[in-house]
Amino acid sequence: MVALFLLVSVLEAQGLDGYIVPGVETGNLKMNVHVWGEVVSPGTYMLPIDADVVEALSEAGGPSDKAKLDGIRIITSWGEVDYDLAAYLRGEGLPAPALTPGTTVFVPVSRSDWWKEALDIVYKIIVTVNLVWLMAER
Repeated sequence: MVALFLLVSVLEAQGLDGYIVPGVETGNLKMNVHVWGEVVSPGTYMLPIDADVVEALSEAGGPSDKAKLDGIRIITSWGEVDYDLAAYLRGEGLPAPALTPGTTVFVPVSRSDWWKEALDIVYKIIVTVNLVWLMAER
């Protein structure tokens, strides 16, 4: 943001009024944010400069059914922080943090539904064994 301000100042000082810096004149400055993990459409998105985590996830189609909302990682050039979006959505957590250009938002997979996958595997085994037993009876 400071670099952009300096660029505009230099251009104005040199009398180069015909130059346009995209986003400055219209107030539509954008930044790139990477959204990975358990979202509908992971990828890199151009978001408004004042976007927060909720806007980034919304742009990526929202969290998937397997998303762990209480462990979202926000990775920036100055460090990494975990954010509890589930608490925020319940009205109990901290406000959604603002993002900076180049931020990566990672939504991990929830491991609380492991029993559903285990039950599905057991069901398939039982069906297979039953089918083999019926075929052996004939």
